[in-house]
Amino acid sequence: MTKSKEPSRLFKRIGLLMQESFDFIGESADHHKNKIRVLAVPRLEPDRRRAVYFVRARGELVPVELEHKLSGILFQARATLDRAIFAAAHADPNETWTESENARTSFPIATTEAHWDALRDRKHLVALGKKTVGKLREIQPFVTGASIPVILNDLHRFDKHRDPLSLFLIADPQFPMPFNHIVDHPAGPGEWWIDFVQPNPPLAPGLELVERRTTNPMMSAGPEDIPVTLAARIGEDLVDVQDLLWDAMEYVSRAAEILEGQKPTVADAFAAYFAAERRQLAAFQRGMLEDDWDEWLRLSGSAVNRGASFRSARAELH
Repeated sequence: MTKSKEPSRLFKRIGLLMQESFDFIGESADHHKNKIRVLAVPRLEPDRRRAVYFVRARGELVPVELEHKLSGILFQARATLDRAIFAAAHADPNETWTESENARTSFPIATTEAHWDALRDRKHLVALGKKTVGKLREIQPFVTGASIPVILNDLHRFDKHRDPLSLFLIADPQFPMPFNHIVDHPAGPGEWWIDFVQPNPPLAPGLELVERRTTNPMMSAGPEDIPVTLAARIGEDLVDVQDLLWDAMEYVSRAAEILEGQKPTVADAFAAYFAAERRQLAAFQRGMLEDDWDEWLRLSGSAVNRGASFRSARAELH
């Protein structure tokens, strides 16, 4: 294997991984839209000043196939990092390697500087040269604070121990529930409050999700559609799967470009595209909450640059 042939093979692998990630996001969104329905059904208390909304669901909330597919994508993302650093470190055909050294050749992910110092003297990192190692240091979680490298590392270890990745549906925090099926008192609700019963828990039939309280009695309340998103259990946290995959795609492409000695063209394009998508989602949320749609209309307009370089950069991977 020579270095001149490896870049196209490596980036073709990354391109396929990225396509699988986008396909997964599309498949899960299609499932949520067309194959399930999740409602918040209210129960008014006798004084009609408090309504508790319970989850009612139709369809399979999280098919087991989605868990297997996501686990496979993230496992391959971590494996791609290892393949990339193995190829880069072994580029010199005159360098000899023992089986033990080959077995220890893996992409470094360090959560502390002391951990990094313990890793950087390994043969495969020394073989990369100080410049490349310095750039790898810049994307370590102890430098950036990013969680995705640690997540990829942890899931890789979990997979070896056959600990499955668990997925859940949660109420999508990007899309507030409008609660427009409530008829308030003719004099208005008076003072009113609406809160999660517990901080955005995994959705399940019968779960107490939201409560609404008013000082004036409500006349009636009807079911509300719950906007949902897929989340993965990472330690004690529930992490939005779309964000998880976006961050993984950017990180893997950035690491690969460092190891290939390239400018971070693809990674920067991903970063710009995903940042634009997140700004648009945040603007949509503000529109829902404040009824001010100016920013969302501006960001979603055809004249807005929403990471135009992303498509051309992505095309280069195929």
